[in-house]
Amino acid sequence: MLFAHLSDVHLGFQKHESLQKIEQQVFEKCLDECITRKVDFILIPGDLFHVNIPEMRVQKFAFAKFRQVYDAGIPIYVVYGSHDFSPVANSVIDLLAEIGYITKVTRATSHENNTISLECIVDEKTRVKITGLSGLKVGKDREWYEKLDRDSLEAESGFKIFLFHGGILDMKTDTGMDGDQMPLSLLPKGFSYYAGGHMHKFNHQSFDGYSNVVYPGTPFAGYHADLEDNANGQKRGFVLVEFEDVVKSVKFVEIENTLYEIIKVDANNRKAESINQELLEKTRDIDPTNKVVIITVKGEMATGKTADVDISTIRDELNSRNAMVVNVSKNGLTSKEYSITEAKGNNKEEIETNVFSENIGQLRFDYPELLSEQGIKLAKKLLSELGQPVLINERKNEYIPRIRDNALAILGLDDAS
Repeated sequence: MLFAHLSDVHLGFQKHESLQKIEQQVFEKCLDECITRKVDFILIPGDLFHVNIPEMRVQKFAFAKFRQVYDAGIPIYVVYGSHDFSPVANSVIDLLAEIGYITKVTRATSHENNTISLECIVDEKTRVKITGLSGLKVGKDREWYEKLDRDSLEAESGFKIFLFHGGILDMKTDTGMDGDQMPLSLLPKGFSYYAGGHMHKFNHQSFDGYSNVVYPGTPFAGYHADLEDNANGQKRGFVLVEFEDVVKSVKFVEIENTLYEIIKVDANNRKAESINQELLEKTRDIDPTNKVVIITVKGEMATGKTADVDISTIRDELNSRNAMVVNVSKNGLTSKEYSITEAKGNNKEEIETNVFSENIGQLRFDYPELLSEQGIKLAKKLLSELGQPVLINERKNEYIPRIRDNALAILGLDDAS
C-alpha cells in the first residue's frame, strides 16, 4: 500500500504572475504524480493555502484540481495549518471538506477534567487509523497538546498516522520557522507515521517511541527565503510512503520548479558605491533569461544609508534582459551610520511609537520640526496608510492611486508637488 504526504503548499502566496503559474504547476505535478502512482490516500498537514480565504483565482484552481483527485478515488486527509486556520471554520478548507473533496481529521472533544480526546478516522480502503491536531497561530497549539489525552491514542491498535502542524524541538533542522516549537513528547507515542507540516525543508527522523517523524517541506515556496534556498540548490517535492503492517520505505519525490540565478554581495565595512559596482559586475556575468534572479545584500555598511544601494537600476537591467522575476533581499543590510535601535512595548502601536522615537534623531534634513513629536505622529500616520489592504473588488490600478493620494494628503502634498 502507498500514501503521499505533502505540506506547506501555500497556494496564493505568490503575487507575481510568473511565480503564480509555477506555484500552481508544482502543486498540479504533485497531485498528478499521486494519481499516476495510484496512491491509496494523501496527507496534507496544514498551510495548503497561504490565507484562510484566498482570492477567487486560487480557489477556482484548487477546486478543479481536487475534483480530479476525487474522481480518481483518492481520499485526502488534512488539518489546518497556521496560515489557513480559522477558529470558526471560516476557511476554504471547510468548503472543500463540505463537498467531500477532502476530509478534516481533527475530531476533538473537550472534557470537564480539562483534557482533550481525539477520534481516529479509519480510511475505508486500507483501514489505516488517522488523527491529528490542527496548527494554530503563534504557537497556541501547544496548549492543546498539553491537554491531549495521549493514553487513549496510544492504546489504539493497528497502523496509525498522526497529523500535526508545528515545529519539534527534538528534530535536527537548519531552518527556523515562525512560531514556538514543542517537545516531541507532547505527541502520542507508538504511531506508525507522524505527518508533519510547518517546516519548509524535508526532514525524516525516528526516535524512541516515535518512528518516522517526517516533514516533506514546501513543494515550492511559502516565504521569500524559500526562493533563496531553491536558488542555492534546495530540493523540493513531497513524500511517498510504502507500508504494510509497518512503514517499509519513505521516499522523497523531487518536483522541479524553475531555473534560478543568485547574486550575493557582502556589504561589511563598504560604501554604497563599491557595493553598487559589484552588483553591476555580477549582473553582467549571468544569463537571467526566463529565470528567477535572487539578489541578497547583507552586512553592515561603513557609511551612508542602505537606500544608497541602488537595487532599482540592477532590477531594470535584469528585466531588460528578460529575467522572469527579480527577487531582492536587503533585510540583512545595515549601516554603522544609520542603524535602527530596537524598542519594546506592550502592543503594536506602542512598539511603533517607541521605534520611531528611538531612531528619528538619526535623520538629517532641513525640516527640524519633523525630528520631534510632530515627525513621530506623521510617520505613524503614513505607516498606517501604507499598510491599508486592498478593498473587496478593488483593482490594482484603483488601489495604488488611492493609497498614493491618501499618503500625499497626510504629507500635505498633492500630485502636482
